[in-house]
Amino acid sequence: MRYYEPDFYEDFKCIADRCRHSCCKGWEIDVDEDSLRRYSKLEGAMGQKLRESISNDEEPCFILSEDERCPFLQDNGLCQLIIELGEDSLCDICREHPRFYNYYGDREERGIGLCCEEAVRLLLQYPEPFKILKYHCHGEAEEDEKEVLLRDRLLEIISFGEENLSSRLITCLKLCNAKIIDFDPKFWAEYYLGLERMDEKWTEMLINLRTADTRNFLPSGLPAERLFSYFIYRHFAKLCTDYGPASALVFCLLSVAVIILLEDTDGENFEHVRLYSAEIEYSDENIQLIMDKISQRQK
Repeated sequence: MRYYEPDFYEDFKCIADRCRHSCCKGWEIDVDEDSLRRYSKLEGAMGQKLRESISNDEEPCFILSEDERCPFLQDNGLCQLIIELGEDSLCDICREHPRFYNYYGDREERGIGLCCEEAVRLLLQYPEPFKILKYHCHGEAEEDEKEVLLRDRLLEIISFGEENLSSRLITCLKLCNAKIIDFDPKFWAEYYLGLERMDEKWTEMLINLRTADTRNFLPSGLPAERLFSYFIYRHFAKLCTDYGPASALVFCLLSVAVIILLEDTDGENFEHVRLYSAEIEYSDENIQLIMDKISQRQK
């Protein structure tokens, strides 16, 4: 088995009460079976509060308050469970978020999702081109799947090509036999507005995207390169299996195009990236609908 991670993975640490957008608010928090068993045996006031705070549904989860806060999120932005019982007391989703894992044959890849503002900061402010690092290996290695090999070639072109970024992206499109999309911000703003949405600020950004000026839309610089690389690292090989390399690549390019244009509507640093990730990357349904539309346009 081989294990991989992006170059900024080990630098990530939750910033807790310094975070402007707590992941302990507005998200459903499932409780895994192992944690449920531990909580059922915990004595004292904390044990009682835990048991009273978990639903009896088929898939147990913490019962959120009316303003969708976790019952253990304190007013100071810190977690009562961590303070009183330590980080080992957390259920799986709280301990792992915003980490993600993808599996290809004998290859496990992990990363940090951009729904977290600290993850966005680390990705975009890292001073070097995006790299995938192998951090562990045991046993004989299998041959990588063709989707992973193509993905790695795309990352090499984007991160270490000698041409400007726009030329490198055209090379990637040709490699995947993908059509260059006619990026119409009004069309895509309307399409994204038709998807499931959670945050009112995301709706406001999409409304403003309708009239975005694309004349100066020339992605360049290391942050843009790393953003492209992140989407390809996380999504390309997985989407390639179901939709083919052309549509998988265009999804990554479209995502970055939308994010770059949303930057003009964003008054807060990195907020447009975080919102795109939370609203699109963390919704399988939204990704599927976007992929269906892209696939139609690639025919």
